[in-house]
Amino acid sequence: MPAASAKTADDAARLAKQFGVPVAVKLESRTLTHKTEVGGVKLNLKDDAAAQQAFYDIQNALKTLGKEQEMDGVVVQEMAPAGVETIVGVSLDPAFGHLLVYGLGGVAVEILKDVAWGIAPIADLDTDRMIGSVKGSKMLAGFRGAPPADVPALKDLMLRVSQLVCDFPEIEEMDLNPVRVLPVGKGAIAVDARIKLAGPKKPQSVAGAAAAC
Repeated sequence: MPAASAKTADDAARLAKQFGVPVAVKLESRTLTHKTEVGGVKLNLKDDAAAQQAFYDIQNALKTLGKEQEMDGVVVQEMAPAGVETIVGVSLDPAFGHLLVYGLGGVAVEILKDVAWGIAPIADLDTDRMIGSVKGSKMLAGFRGAPPADVPALKDLMLRVSQLVCDFPEIEEMDLNPVRVLPVGKGAIAVDARIKLAGPKKPQSVAGAAAAC
C-alpha cells in the first residue's frame, strides 16, 4: 500500500495526486505516539486540495496544543480497504524475552483490554490459541452481514512478526495498530506501525524462555 513522507502541504497534495484518492494524512512525529489524540489523523481525503488542507489542519491542531515543534511532517497513505481492525504487537520482558500481543485494534484495545499474549517464537497452535481467546475475534467470522475475514493471513502476519523479533532482538517494542484483516483471500494490511529499538547494551547471558528465539 503506497505511503510516503511529506514535509510541506504542497508535498502532501503532490503525493495524494500521485497515489490516487482517497488517501489518509497522518502526523509524522518522533515524540507523539497517539496521533488521534492530537488531531493528527485525517481520513478519506477525496482530492489533492483536501490533502493539502489536512497538512495545515494538523499543523494548526498542534500549534493550539503548543506542540508544533514536535511535527516532523505527515505521512500520506493510500486508504486501506474495509476490514476487521486488530492489533499485533511486541514488548520485551526482562524475564521472558519478546512477548507478542494480539487483540482488537484501534482504540478498542485500550478500552476493552481484550488481548492475548504469546512468547516468541510462536507456532501455528499459538496463533490459534491467541486468536481464539480474544472475545472480539468473533468479528473475524463475519458480523451482521460482513464477510468472513482472512484469518490465515492474520496468522501468517503474527508468525512473521514473531520471527522478525527473533532475527532482530534489538526491537524492544512494536505496534502494528490497526492491522486491517480483509475478507477471505484478500490478506491483512498493517495500516500504522510504531517500532522502538533498544539502546546499546553490554553483552549478557539470557536464560530460559528469553533464549528460545
